[in-house]
Amino acid sequence: MDEKRLSRRDFLKFSAGATAAAVLAACAPPAPAAKPEEKAPVEATPVSEVTTIHHLSIWSNETFAGTIALFEEMNPDLKVENEQLSWNAFFEQVQVRLAAGSPEPDTLAVDVPLTAPYGYRGWLLPLDDVFTEKEKADWLESSLQAGTYEGHLISAPVSTSTQLLFYNRNAFEKAGIEPPGEDERWTWEKLAEVAKELTFDEDGDGTPEMWGFIWEQVIRIYQLQPMPMSLGGVPIGPDGLTVRGYIDADPWIEAFTYYWKAFNEWKFAPQGDIGWPSDTLFRPGKLAMELAGPWNIKQNVDGDLDFEWGVSRHPYFENGVVVTPTGSWHIGVNANTKKIDAATRWVRFFSTVPGAEKWWRTGSHDFPAQESLLELIKTDPQFEEWPWRAERIAADEAMVNPQPRPVTPGYLEYEEILGDTFSDIRNGADVKEALNTAVERIEAEMEKYRK
Repeated sequence: MDEKRLSRRDFLKFSAGATAAAVLAACAPPAPAAKPEEKAPVEATPVSEVTTIHHLSIWSNETFAGTIALFEEMNPDLKVENEQLSWNAFFEQVQVRLAAGSPEPDTLAVDVPLTAPYGYRGWLLPLDDVFTEKEKADWLESSLQAGTYEGHLISAPVSTSTQLLFYNRNAFEKAGIEPPGEDERWTWEKLAEVAKELTFDEDGDGTPEMWGFIWEQVIRIYQLQPMPMSLGGVPIGPDGLTVRGYIDADPWIEAFTYYWKAFNEWKFAPQGDIGWPSDTLFRPGKLAMELAGPWNIKQNVDGDLDFEWGVSRHPYFENGVVVTPTGSWHIGVNANTKKIDAATRWVRFFSTVPGAEKWWRTGSHDFPAQESLLELIKTDPQFEEWPWRAERIAADEAMVNPQPRPVTPGYLEYEEILGDTFSDIRNGADVKEALNTAVERIEAEMEKYRK
């Protein structure tokens, strides 16, 4: 199942009394599996009683097998029972069970931007005292920040994400343009000039056979937030509620004027329903460049593409700074669990080494949120040769000024409204008017959280 195809706007809405449904996890970059360094077996000691931890997630028991086996080997008095639910059912059941005060699940996967909404409702147990300072220091600062609500860590970082500029080398050769190097970072201004040259409409029917560029998550704040932030913009006020004076400020207007031009003036990016562009445009050879997640590395390899492809770094504005997106899955403890000690031991294992490494290598293959493991990717011989060297580039990029999405109890409303706004701009709406309308809508939604 490819969660990247799904839009949060089709899923969970945290309006009062709303029925929850599934939410797209930010990003989950798969890495090729490798054999981890085997730890010395832990000799099990007889225990009189075994406590079973009920964990709720979207992953299968097969995916969890290696990680749970290692945990139970190291903790013979504990057993983990994973309950896998479908996307929709998972988010529905999180809301139904936790809102009802159920003691189960004991632990659960947490899509990181939902940390604040869950925290606002008191659904997650504070984890500040569960981890050592050394363990906390190993997490990416952006991941730690995203897992914190009102000064308390309530979701422990497990995975992270980033974005790379993927390109079709054959398209560059056809246009006689040198593609960017693996460690080269183009400006948005240069990207636009090149994208125009790489847009080919050879039969003159008005629909290019080759488009110049597009964003993989074309109307999602995760993907687009780095643009205004590169120009000094801020996605939300320090109170986590106010957007007036922030998303209608000059950096946002400038960034989304560029976005508007990509579709409406320069026309190197396609409008309309294009599905998931990595599948519908890039891999079929109809797209020259795409800003996309490193999960595409494995998909490109497995897809046996009929063109050569490469990657480079996330763009930035000429007079701005480099900003990259981040965020993925965390893990939390149900505030009503009756097994606090067992649950926190599992959460600590799962979000620190060696548990996090086992999960990365043999479980989800999502990029780890631990700096020590990202450094491992940068030095592991497995990632020296192309195409897996792209994983190493992504691991380094994940640590280059990553900025999490806003920590706000109204995140789902915020994201949904901005998704509508970006869609309108993409299809020709006036940028200032669209952003001003978004301000009014978001401010109205945030009122219920101010009381």
